[in-house]
Amino acid sequence: MKITKEFLQERLKNNHFINHLGMNLDEIDDGSAEMSLTVEQHHLQQNGFLHGGVTASILDVVTGIAAYTQVSDTSKNVVTADLKVSYLNPCVSKKIVAKGRVRKGGRFLLFCEGELYDTLEDGNLKLVATCSSIMVAVDIPVV
Repeated sequence: MKITKEFLQERLKNNHFINHLGMNLDEIDDGSAEMSLTVEQHHLQQNGFLHGGVTASILDVVTGIAAYTQVSDTSKNVVTADLKVSYLNPCVSKKIVAKGRVRKGGRFLLFCEGELYDTLEDGNLKLVATCSSIMVAVDIPVV
């Protein structure tokens, strides 16, 4: 079965944390995904920058979705085994974009990379953070 954006959006309706943060699934393809988030006050840390936990969360989710597009059995779930985030620049805009992709996929382990971008007023993107993650396809019941 080919994973569609509509299928994943339906699955994400049950993920309360993603919905609480306000993450939006914008695009998927085989082995890649893109998400966005409108930055609000509760996403910020004390200096007015995007909180590192929000950065890590959206990178975790976008690389997990990219991995899920390569899992042929939709009764499986994808969970994070490892996540490393490198913070490069502070985020100060009102919209962020996260991109994730599978670098090497296997039957159980999927090695992924991602980037988070700050959308600047002139429409350009500024790299805020990068990540590498290892996702695992597991036999946890799909809700």
